[in-house]
Amino acid sequence: KEQTMKQRFYGISLLVTALAALALSGPASAGQQAQAPVARKQVSFKGTSSGVVTAVGFDPDAGIAYTHVAGEGQATNFGHFTVSAEVAVVVATGVPRGNWTLTADNGDKLFLAMGGHGIDATHGYGASTAVGGTGRFQGVTANYEEVITFAVPLGSAASIPFTDALDGTISAPGSNK
Repeated sequence: KEQTMKQRFYGISLLVTALAALALSGPASAGQQAQAPVARKQVSFKGTSSGVVTAVGFDPDAGIAYTHVAGEGQATNFGHFTVSAEVAVVVATGVPRGNWTLTADNGDKLFLAMGGHGIDATHGYGASTAVGGTGRFQGVTANYEEVITFAVPLGSAASIPFTDALDGTISAPGSNK
């Protein structure tokens, strides 16, 4: 019974981690200078993505589960993209935090920071905010929320397929040039 509870707890943690990861995040370079915010027209950022969340480690002393997210998707005012994320979930609280990178077909990247929480054994919530970008995404602002659905309960397998729906806004890509 204790093993089953640990597996369920790990599963919930993995879900939270995955949500964090899916919440597209990437830290800005330490040497980058902050730019003054410029008001830009916000446009719709709605889409879907799918892929796999893979457990990559667990720190029992810190109580943190680590995952990697890989997939692809399509969003308005962005186009087709691949997604890669690293997410850490604090098992005791179920809170995920992660860094996401969305890469457009032309190689331009949007970096996001994500946080979230589990909804149930196969669903989670994430909120992501842009923290940087390259090419047409340099200097953009973006925020979106997502609901992620896992194919099986988190913690029941080392790699778990997911799908998610994204809903938010992004400043018009390329409007900073």
